[in-house]
Amino acid sequence: MSTLTHCLRGWHVAAEMPEELALERFLSQRRVERLRRDTEQRCMSVTVVLDGVHDPHNIGAVVRSAEAFGLLEMHVVESCAPCRLSRRVTQGADKWLSVKTWPEPELCARDLLERGFVLWRAEPDAPDSLYDIEWRGKVALVFGNEHMGLSDEMKLAASRAFRIPLYGFSQSLNVSVAAGISLAWLVQWRERNLGGHGDLDEQMRRALLERWQKLSVAQAERILRHLENRKAK
Repeated sequence: MSTLTHCLRGWHVAAEMPEELALERFLSQRRVERLRRDTEQRCMSVTVVLDGVHDPHNIGAVVRSAEAFGLLEMHVVESCAPCRLSRRVTQGADKWLSVKTWPEPELCARDLLERGFVLWRAEPDAPDSLYDIEWRGKVALVFGNEHMGLSDEMKLAASRAFRIPLYGFSQSLNVSVAAGISLAWLVQWRERNLGGHGDLDEQMRRALLERWQKLSVAQAERILRHLENRKAK
């Protein structure tokens, strides 16, 4: 018996259901609950921007942190080199959030500003501490190149700056560590002060759930086509 035939043993019931419920029949209850819970915790009002970061391990580590803290998307300005993700580092995290790439920092910044984000650039000498800021509204945390820092264009677009307080001789952090610390604090602050982190409306949540279910079910598109054909008969 083929995998598809085996999956479709209950198709006569699934064909009468909405698409997201139809695919749920091919997932364990534990997986269904996990997907639903994670869509409820997804956040579209916080994002991360990597400006000219070249090391694929650093990019992959930030992707993994962004997904772990419930972000819906993040942004990578490629500059001279195309974005390459280390699958060993991301551990598949890039499957569950959107990683948008940009050839120029101005294009990335313009997109975020037009969508109402305030761009906060990470700078070691910024007057405002990460821990003293009220992280309300739509926030984009911007981190620069490992050696050169932020591009001039991104510095101009990112009107606000923050620093992560350091107490040892080391005066800088690896970009992936800095992003992880910043996201962990920001999410905790919003949960404590705003009552939660997830902010998708019902329509977006259902669309995301449908996408994730398709990623979780083997041959999902073929299954849905069979169900649609059954409905048409």
